[in-house]
Amino acid sequence: MFQTAFPLFLLRELPFSRFDFPRWQSLLAISLIGLLIGLDPSLRAAPPDMPAPPLWLAVIMGLLTTWVAFLIIVAVLRWWMKRGGRWDGQGDLLNLVAASWLMADTVGAGLVALGVPSLFTLPLWLYSAWVGVNALAGAIPKASFGYSIGGIVVSFIPAMLAAMVVFAVLGIVLTMLGVVPPPTGAGPKGVG
Repeated sequence: MFQTAFPLFLLRELPFSRFDFPRWQSLLAISLIGLLIGLDPSLRAAPPDMPAPPLWLAVIMGLLTTWVAFLIIVAVLRWWMKRGGRWDGQGDLLNLVAASWLMADTVGAGLVALGVPSLFTLPLWLYSAWVGVNALAGAIPKASFGYSIGGIVVSFIPAMLAAMVVFAVLGIVLTMLGVVPPPTGAGPKGVG
């Protein structure tokens, strides 16, 4: 997979046949990105009057949100690229997206895990999207660069919304289970 991901990172166009590597490599790459995102210190930051969430919880949240976002992006791109007969569905789109994310997202998530502010890694995340656009346009001859940009933008919207829902639902469930304490003042008021 690295032999495919590195040329993509350098914005080289590759045919779909280059993405015929074993699926487990893509699963491992996306899990690595999710793990690094889960190690982001800001996921464990808490106000002074609250205990910080445990590391294992942040890692699970990073993995879960990354996987949800990734699967939604692949599903939306599959639909988007088939519109108007641009893509016949042949080729491994999951591997293409995973390979396009591998280099820039791993570096970006790794830097954030090391404590680099997210704002400073924003160019890497934007470049990752650009790599994905270039990979789609290169692998699908009937998909123009502009159409591929549209696909990436359209796929990011439901992925971001779903990630926010996952964070909210996971936070509610963990608070109900007592793993994460509720915010101060959020409990029932005493009768006085």
